[in-house]
Amino acid sequence: MVTGKHIDVLCAVITVLAVILTVLFMNGEALGIQTVNDGDAGGGIFTDNDLDGDWDTSGAYRITLTNGGADISGGAYFADGVVHIVSAGRYLVTGTLDDGRILIEANNSDKIWLCLAGASVTSGDGAAIEVEQAEKVFLTLKAGTENSVTSREFTDTASGVDGAVYSRDDLTVNGSGALTVNSAGHGIVGNDDLVIAGGEIDITASEDGIHANDSVRIRDARITVNAGDDGVTVSNDEGTGYFYMESGTLTIPACYEGVEGQEITVAGGDISVMPTDDGFNARETTSAINISGGSIRIVNENGRDADGLDSNGSIYITGGYVFISMNDSGGSAALDAGAESGGECRITGGTVVAAGSGTMAEGFDSGSAQGFIMESIRGDAGARVTLTDGSGAALIDETIPCAFSSLLLSVPGLEVGDSVTLGVDGAETDLTVTNRNTSGTGFGGMGGLFGGRGGRTGQVGDTAPTEGMTPPAVGGMPETGGTSPDMGGMTPPEDGMGQWPSTAGGGTAFPNREDRGDLQRPAGETTDGIRGGFTGRFDRTQDNTAAPRVSSVDRGAVLLTLISAAALLAGIFFAMKVKH
Repeated sequence: MVTGKHIDVLCAVITVLAVILTVLFMNGEALGIQTVNDGDAGGGIFTDNDLDGDWDTSGAYRITLTNGGADISGGAYFADGVVHIVSAGRYLVTGTLDDGRILIEANNSDKIWLCLAGASVTSGDGAAIEVEQAEKVFLTLKAGTENSVTSREFTDTASGVDGAVYSRDDLTVNGSGALTVNSAGHGIVGNDDLVIAGGEIDITASEDGIHANDSVRIRDARITVNAGDDGVTVSNDEGTGYFYMESGTLTIPACYEGVEGQEITVAGGDISVMPTDDGFNARETTSAINISGGSIRIVNENGRDADGLDSNGSIYITGGYVFISMNDSGGSAALDAGAESGGECRITGGTVVAAGSGTMAEGFDSGSAQGFIMESIRGDAGARVTLTDGSGAALIDETIPCAFSSLLLSVPGLEVGDSVTLGVDGAETDLTVTNRNTSGTGFGGMGGLFGGRGGRTGQVGDTAPTEGMTPPAVGGMPETGGTSPDMGGMTPPEDGMGQWPSTAGGGTAFPNREDRGDLQRPAGETTDGIRGGFTGRFDRTQDNTAAPRVSSVDRGAVLLTLISAAALLAGIFFAMKVKH
């Protein structure tokens, strides 16, 4: 017969098994079990979900926008001009909403996939697409479709909502369709991480084109930004906001500063910027601008006291093609690193053609592993600059848009002691590469070389790290045959590069640069996953193409089998006790 003792033993066995199984399934990785990957786990720069811009919409909820409302198949509802998405899942959006918005207000553990497939949303006041709460949102632009979002004004400043697309949580934009963004504030805003992994995106904004707290990461997207303030800004209180680009195009024909962040890394892609102030600005004394690939072209025709690459910390160029043309009339420098705060300016690979004012010119550190020349020399707007090696082979052949009085040139393979010939509109001068990193301020005419060296003090004897760095071929730019791309037909606004786009709905088009109201988390909200600095941030790897995987046979699986067997034996033992 069954006694109380038997029941107590059985309960104890069941309790122990439950605890063990809970630990296994909640923390299986500690025992070697590979947990199910939902496509968005891991520490890589881009997750599987980020890169899946062509997911199956056949089972998605349907949201058909109409002028006065929306037809919704599930997971959401429509009220007072607003489409409320309240449940995790996948949604396909089509149609036009003339005066309303899409509001995502799901649980903080919910993932939302929102596919725009010929959708147009216009908000008279506030964001057109707003993410109030979710774990992460994937805004997918369906292939072959054109979509648009417009925000005419932002009057509720207390809410903090200030972008046509605005997310308080992680946001990914992907797909291969088109999206046009028009905003009286910022264009696309991410309160946390903002990934743009596809699509053809055209942004016109009275303030920043793209604005995020923690990161902006770009891959395989084609982005054009016309901004009244910065093209792209990334900033947070912890000083860890970073910009990262590895492929695609980013074209910014009108802006105050092109890319501003607390860390800026370009590993690939094409970036073209026509700012009225800095091209790139890394704002912290511990920051760095890191360029290891791609093509960067910065042209500033009218700015004063502006810089092409401006870092309050360091500048490191290890690859790619960097072209900078700053005007000579306002003391604008091509490069400006924070030497006064211990910053470095080093080149170990890549091609650099940098022209600007000689009064504020800075070169690379003298200990840079790759050779460079820096010369005080005048050239008119449109001057042709050439650099050939001792055998007459062309290393650089560029037309410089702005008048200049200082040149900084470097190509892969150039070494201290090499003989080169510098030409400016046909006037040639033979030089020896010395890695002299200052430029004088006196001038005697086209082609002249001058003394009176001022500028920054070199760090002679320093050596730059070269391990693992493989520069491209001499004179070459990745996939361009040795010539940098033009600005892609970009032209400044009709009212001139010095003018700002007007602000819809009234108000000034000149944002307050000293009180920009950068996005901050609400009081009391924690900052999960703070990176704690930039070093090693991109050392993490992830298989971005593999399908989600489940556990395989390993030690954890064996342990689970043993526990199941033990449970079976306990059941048999108990049954035998009951029988007797």
